[in-house]
Amino acid sequence: MQLEYYAHSKDDKPTKEWQKLDEHLKNVAELAKQFAEPFGGGDWAELITRMVGFCRYKRRNT
Repeated sequence: MQLEYYAHSKDDKPTKEWQKLDEHLKNVAELAKQFAEPFGGGDWAELITRMVGFCRYKRRNT
């Protein structure tokens, strides 16, 4: 059995509607990078956002 990692899940929603961690980290990191680019911090913002997000994951069996 392969474990899935989720960023957002709701008990009243089916698993297929939950947001997977890798998708969430990618999306949020890209937004952080875009916001920080004007002052030269895009790469750092992307890296830090991914690290913080990864540290907050929840593990659930599907």
